[in-house]
Amino acid sequence: MRRHWRLAVDAALYALLVVLFTFSHSVVSVPLAVVQLLPLLIRRRYPGVALVVIAAATAAHSLLGMARAVGYLPMALALYGAATHRSPWVRWGVCGGAAVLVTVTGAIRHGPIEGGLLAAGALIVTWLFGVERGELLRERALIAQLRLERHLADQAAATAGSRERLARRLHDGLAHTVTVMLVQGEALRATAHLSAADEERLQGVLRAGRDALAEVRLALAEEAQRDAAATLDGRLAALRETGLSVDGVAGLDALPEVAYRLVGEAATNALRHDGPGARLDAVLTRDGDTVALRLMSTPATPRPPAAAPAGGGFGLRSLADDVAAVGGTLTYGPSGTGWRVVAEFPAG
Repeated sequence: MRRHWRLAVDAALYALLVVLFTFSHSVVSVPLAVVQLLPLLIRRRYPGVALVVIAAATAAHSLLGMARAVGYLPMALALYGAATHRSPWVRWGVCGGAAVLVTVTGAIRHGPIEGGLLAAGALIVTWLFGVERGELLRERALIAQLRLERHLADQAAATAGSRERLARRLHDGLAHTVTVMLVQGEALRATAHLSAADEERLQGVLRAGRDALAEVRLALAEEAQRDAAATLDGRLAALRETGLSVDGVAGLDALPEVAYRLVGEAATNALRHDGPGARLDAVLTRDGDTVALRLMSTPATPRPPAAAPAGGGFGLRSLADDVAAVGGTLTYGPSGTGWRVVAEFPAG
């Protein structure tokens, strides 16, 4: 609904600007007016590009004699949209350069007061409003993400607790019953004088009992694996809806259950630190007796390598202990502009 409402508002605003440009007699050059208006169609997806094109067209149009304030409206809308961008380079660099360009050309054509000062005041106010709006949107997105993570964690904990209690009761009951049967069978074989045929039958019963215990333990382990996979699928689906791109998460069924939790933690960290548009790539490789799971997060907007987080949080430190408990190793740290997590497990 929000997307549809946004499209309706953009369409109405765009139509209003076209009408104003047509009947305000402010258009000196029709091609420049078209260049001012057309990039507004992509201002939400590519705010920096739209602002640069509209600023250049507005500056050129102003130098040709565009005198009415309506001619600066596309520039104001593009500046507001770019100022909400999460990238500091777009938010401050591109917006600042565009505002200076339009202000200078306005001052050259219409004087320092009516052209330069008026344009500077209007654009700076619009710019700061956009910056404040962007901060508010990012705070809301972070709060929504944290609430979603808490809700998913509560659901996963409740489901896992219920299934663990059921599995424990099932295992304890079957293990007790089958163990009694095995003990009694071994005692019978040790004390009774059995024929060869009876000995073979008893041996088959004991073998079936041992196999039953092994199958129960295997079934419980597989159930835990399926629970972890279902929890990870739900978590990744929720993170994708908030703007994270995840690729390559397959083949984890050959790894211990902790691998699923590791992918979920890395995906959450990627979205938390890099924001919407971030990407997480997972690569699973095998080298001899070692299976390696490599997770690499990449921010949507390139940043200096020094801006990457300097150390892992509690989640990764806790998972490192869990990986070590199954005989593996976990390493993590900055890599280029992103973050790398590598877990190595013994094959099988």
